[in-house]
Amino acid sequence: MKKLVKSVALGALGAMGVGAMQGAWAQSSVTLYGIVDAGLSYVTNAAKTNGKNRDVAAMMSGGEAADRFGFRGVEDLGGGLKAVFQLENGFNLANGGVQQNGRLFGRQAFVGLSSPYGTLMLGRQRVPIYDLFTPLDPLGYFGWSIVSQDAQYAGRADNAAKYVADLGRFRVDAMYSTGYDSTIVNGAQVPGEFRVGQEISVGASYSAGPLAAAAAYDLRRGTSEATQSAKEQRFVIGATYQIVAALKAYAGYKWFNSSVPASAARSDMYYGGLQLQCSPAFFISAATYYTDIKSAGQHPVDFGLNTQYLLSKSTSLYGEVNYVKNNHGSNLGVAGYGVGVVAGANQTGVAVGIIHFF
Repeated sequence: MKKLVKSVALGALGAMGVGAMQGAWAQSSVTLYGIVDAGLSYVTNAAKTNGKNRDVAAMMSGGEAADRFGFRGVEDLGGGLKAVFQLENGFNLANGGVQQNGRLFGRQAFVGLSSPYGTLMLGRQRVPIYDLFTPLDPLGYFGWSIVSQDAQYAGRADNAAKYVADLGRFRVDAMYSTGYDSTIVNGAQVPGEFRVGQEISVGASYSAGPLAAAAAYDLRRGTSEATQSAKEQRFVIGATYQIVAALKAYAGYKWFNSSVPASAARSDMYYGGLQLQCSPAFFISAATYYTDIKSAGQHPVDFGLNTQYLLSKSTSLYGEVNYVKNNHGSNLGVAGYGVGVVAGANQTGVAVGIIHFF
C-alpha cells in the first residue's frame, strides 16, 4: 500500500502555544492511507413482490475491501517505547455516506503504547477473532465471504482495551470491552452492572514456513440488565498451507452459540478453499462454506469464486461469482443472513469492480 507520510508540524505547534512539547514530538510521524473500491453487482431472488421473486442490479461499494481513509501515527519515546494511534473512517463510495452506524471513525479509533513486550491500545478497534481469522478465509475481505455470514457480528468493539504481543512465530491477542456498541441502549454500560454489553475476546496465531494457523474465542453479553447473563459465543480455528509457490490451501471451522434473544441460535460452519496464482498479476480463489444451523434444522451452502488482476501495486480489477443453496427456509444470501434474499430461495450473485489503495 502506497502511503503519504507527513512529519508533525512543530512550528505550528509552537504557534499554538505548545512549543515546550517540540522536543518530545520531534520523532513523530503521521501516515495517511485509504482504500477506494466500487463495482457493479447482479443478484437473483433479492426480494419478493406480488408473489414473484425479483432480481436486482446495483452499484456496489467496498466489494473487495471496505472503502476507508485513515491516519496512523507513531512517536518514538526512546528505550523501545512508542506512542501509537489510529483513526479510520469507513464510507460508502457509491453515495458518500458514513458507515458503521454514522460513526466518524467507525472502523478504528484508538491510542496506545508499544514496546518490545507488546502493544496496548485503548478505544474502538477490531477484535482478535476478526484480526486472526479473516486472513484465513479463501475469499479474504470480500463482501461475499465468511465475514458476511455472521449477521450479528460487527468485528469491532467500542470502549475496548486490547493487547497484542508478537512473539516471533507466535502472536497473542487479548481484548476486553466494557460496552461493545455505544450506539444501542446500554451499549456503553450500565452503572453497577459490569456485565451489560461486555465483550471478551482472545486468540493466538502461529506461522512457520508454508503453514499459518490461528484460533480465537469471543464472548459478548446482553445489552440490558435483564439479558446481561445471556451469552453470545464464537470459537474459530483455521489454517492455510502453501502447497507449492502458486497454490495455497485453506480450511477452517466456526462454532457459534447464543442465548442472547436477538441472536439466539446454535450452529457450526465448515469451510475450505484454494487460491491459485496463475501469473504474477492474476489470482483465482475458490471456496465452499457449509453451515449446520442446529437450532433451526437448516443447512445452507455457499460456493464462491473470486478473481483478481493487478494493474499495479496499488490498483486491481476483480470479479466474483457466488451461489447460495438454501433449504428448510434458511435465508442466507450472498451478502449475509437475511440480507437481500427471499427466505428458502437459492441465490446467485455476480460482481465486478476496481479497487485502489493509497
